[in-house]
Amino acid sequence: MSEYLLNNHTESLKFVHITDTHLVDHAGESLHGINTKDSLETVLADSIKRYPDIDFLLFTGDISQTGNEASYTLFKSVIEQYEIPIFCLPGNHDNPELLRQIIPTSPNSSIKLFRFGKSSLVLLNSRVENEHHGMISQHCLRQLDDYLNDNNGQFNIIAIHHPPVLVNSPWLDKIGLINQTELLQVINKYSQNTLLIFGHVHQEFDQQLDRLRLLATPSSCYQFKVNSDYINRADTLPPAYRYISLCKSNIIDTKVHYIE
Repeated sequence: MSEYLLNNHTESLKFVHITDTHLVDHAGESLHGINTKDSLETVLADSIKRYPDIDFLLFTGDISQTGNEASYTLFKSVIEQYEIPIFCLPGNHDNPELLRQIIPTSPNSSIKLFRFGKSSLVLLNSRVENEHHGMISQHCLRQLDDYLNDNNGQFNIIAIHHPPVLVNSPWLDKIGLINQTELLQVINKYSQNTLLIFGHVHQEFDQQLDRLRLLATPSSCYQFKVNSDYINRADTLPPAYRYISLCKSNIIDTKVHYIE
């Protein structure tokens, strides 16, 4: 487990969540009729203009569609325009080692922990090689349990790519996190101080499980229809991102912005 002390926040912690950018290998290339580099640039520009005082940007996987080096070179060319901390974790389409060359703090075989005063960001790698579903290793589950047990006074923002709960779309639920129960058993012991954020589903999701808040954000490119039996794009929904603010009393304020 790698731990980083970044600063000592006494006020609210504010960040933007962007996910499933699905960058391809060439700047002019499109995916499902969308230029994913252009859509990412538009989402980033809008988020920074609207929220110029955020503390960081959080990307929860599927940075790349191809897993090729060229796609991460595109990613670097986009994010290097912004002087703001950026945190990433891999998705099922990603190459974790290539992603770590761009964002060295991206998690692989261990969790990554970043402290912001009384709040912490915990990054988990749920990628399973050559599979679309996800899994958290036993090693990382033990690390997470140990950390949460020793830091019960922290408010913990836990980020993962694959959904740790069912989202009521059977095709998506088949490729979610296969050890959802194990992860939630660990987190639920400390859920009064936890926000769980994920990607993968290309749709807006906000659920309260007892004291645990779960949030997913639409993709920065294309979206999936909710409550669908089969893979089905929501062509009427444009790219999006989510703003999240955590105040001193641990009240979560969040809003999803769709970008035409």
